[in-house]
Amino acid sequence: MKNENILISGAGIAGTSVAFWLSKYGFKPVIVEKSPVFRTGGYIIDFFGVGFEVAEKMNIVDALRNEDIQMNEVTAVNKDGKRISGLNMYQFRKALRGRVFSLKRSSLAKTIYDALPKGIEIIYNNSIKSLKDENGAVAVEFEDGTIRNFDLVIGADGLHSKVRELAFGPEDKFEKFFGYYVSSFTMPDKLTVNKNFLSYSLPGKQANLYTLNDGRQAALLIYRSNNKLKYNHHNVKEQMQLLRNEYAHEGWLCQQMLDEMEKTEDFYFDAVSQIKMDTWSRGRISLVGDACDCPSLLSGQGSTLAMAASYILAGELKKSNGDHTIAFSEYERKFKPFIDNKQKLAQGFAASFVPSSALSIWLRNMALRLSGFPFFAKWMAGKFMVDDIVLDEY
Repeated sequence: MKNENILISGAGIAGTSVAFWLSKYGFKPVIVEKSPVFRTGGYIIDFFGVGFEVAEKMNIVDALRNEDIQMNEVTAVNKDGKRISGLNMYQFRKALRGRVFSLKRSSLAKTIYDALPKGIEIIYNNSIKSLKDENGAVAVEFEDGTIRNFDLVIGADGLHSKVRELAFGPEDKFEKFFGYYVSSFTMPDKLTVNKNFLSYSLPGKQANLYTLNDGRQAALLIYRSNNKLKYNHHNVKEQMQLLRNEYAHEGWLCQQMLDEMEKTEDFYFDAVSQIKMDTWSRGRISLVGDACDCPSLLSGQGSTLAMAASYILAGELKKSNGDHTIAFSEYERKFKPFIDNKQKLAQGFAASFVPSSALSIWLRNMALRLSGFPFFAKWMAGKFMVDDIVLDEY
């Protein structure tokens, strides 16, 4: 086997998934993670499609089923909290034969992490400072000053990938800003006892609230911005103020969410963007997941697509006996056209997810009412929740 020693930057869904498969195939992956501990929190995702198929291959479906947040409906409410319409989740689960879960993103990540083979080296509280691809290896300098050589490096470090920056150039070369910002955080106090996913919409703005399996509640706030904001990505107080500016006088439970936001320990805030690249590999360095093919948070499929990409990348390395030149090329050939199509679909989905006018909100709510009809739910599931890709067996 060539190129056994592989460094993976990022211990999220993409990083742990590729480490799982590389270890299974006889490689020796090492994960480096900037956070001092395994990350928790995160927003809710719908888990279906090709990611579900990869989860079956990993034998983690039963564990994920235990993490499923059993929601009956995505309920659109008005400023007084009264139901306007809703998306019937039972009909979608039935149309997909139960092959769909609603999961907290960190629950998916933790399930994959727990499935990792014993003995995989994970370096916390550190990150990559520089990369030198030369003389048949990659010399990696870490932020703590240590230097180690690896046969290959895989950047699985998300939308703001350091590996991508070092190997391909600055983020603004590849980021396509969608015109939205999103925030997610959990709350210790209950604002409502409703089990459904509650959604309050204003033109260009949305506030969502849902209950987690442990009894806590989570907020998901999304709003439109015509311009890319300039703010400190590490200054949580500054980001919280941006949310206050948008939601302080918007009715429903928005003010209560902002009050609870001050107590949270898992605050998340970022732009809604795509990463579009002509190639995902350079020399002995490759990218996987949001680092190279982010479809945008509003697509709802970033996590499942990252799992599929990780499966294919590791599988092609196995198939080529570790020959990275062949493996990286095949990985892109088999997966990039599929991703290109997903990114195009995500652009249209963003506009419908956060409607820009009162009329658009009304039309969206009318469409939600149709979800209670089995034929419509089956059509929607087939059009938007079935992935047109066949995974090879490695």
